[in-house]
Amino acid sequence: MVVNDPVITKKDVKRAHKAWTRALVDISQTYKTEGFEAAESLASDVIDGAYGYQLGAVAFKPTWASGDTTFRTNRDGAISYFVGGNDDYDDLGFAIGNKPDAITGERSPWANARFDRSVMRLDGNTATVQGFLYTEDESGNVSYVDKTWGYQKDSSGIVRIVMHHSSSPYESIDAPEKIKNEIVKAQGFDPANQITRDEVIDAQATWSQALVDISQTYKNDGFDAAETLAGDVIDGAYDYQDGPVAFKPTWAYGDTTFRTDRAGAISYFVGGNDDYDDLGFAIGNKPDSTTGERQPWADAWTENAVIRLDGDTATSMGWLYTEDEAGNVGYVDKTWTYQKGEDGAVRIVVHHSSTPYA
Repeated sequence: MVVNDPVITKKDVKRAHKAWTRALVDISQTYKTEGFEAAESLASDVIDGAYGYQLGAVAFKPTWASGDTTFRTNRDGAISYFVGGNDDYDDLGFAIGNKPDAITGERSPWANARFDRSVMRLDGNTATVQGFLYTEDESGNVSYVDKTWGYQKDSSGIVRIVMHHSSSPYESIDAPEKIKNEIVKAQGFDPANQITRDEVIDAQATWSQALVDISQTYKNDGFDAAETLAGDVIDGAYDYQDGPVAFKPTWAYGDTTFRTDRAGAISYFVGGNDDYDDLGFAIGNKPDSTTGERQPWADAWTENAVIRLDGDTATSMGWLYTEDEAGNVGYVDKTWTYQKGEDGAVRIVVHHSSTPYA
């Protein structure tokens, strides 16, 4: 008897991220003892086994990637990021080891890697996990990055990474407190309740317009009105009604990096909560270094590198552009994952936003 069960379990997800951390160290140690070709061969096997490039483009935003090669939607770009050696990319090879020493240029291989989970979401044949990835090199240096993985269980029962957003902390601190893990109860999967591309585009446009609306409301009507509107936006656009959301905002760091509850999300948008040190991203651009004044947002729009539609869940990855009233345009690396509820509403269940690496 053969049983094909496409539902991802908690054990599947834990096994997958533990395998990834082991593979990172294995590639580094292989490079150290056997050289580049052996490491590249191992990295290729890891990519083929762990990632879903067989299923199409993967939403992969690595830590040390920037500019026109920020998003590694194909296999070649992923392998290059892990070990370098591809002229189409300017890669150090993250899996080789820590960054080169500023004086000697030598790199210390990875000796250990572990994952501290903030939240796990199980959504039928897809799942998400978000938290800190810690790496330790052979010299004893420990560092961490903000990490989000999205998984899909294929028809043969293999769990593969279909979304990977990794970013340097907005502001590094020595040792964030141990995260209290949260898990969302497994959601039912209804193949008939499929998200469309148009629904993803509409959700992005709605979010972008809401950012501007909150900023203009703060400008014209003050904080209370902006906070009320932000609460309405959170309730309509995010899925906090069903449990924790995997939300890693751009300007968040340290022990308040992950905003798994509604109060943390509202604080990030408008500030005013003593439990968080938030400027209020939706209020406007950062304060002027001289005057301290802030420019309200005048416009916002998205540019997608990849959109994945997986039944009642979907993921988009690309850039979010913002323009303030002074004409300053900035952008961030943005990943959203959506789930379509039984009521037909498309809500955000994953949000990872980060400042460009360079």
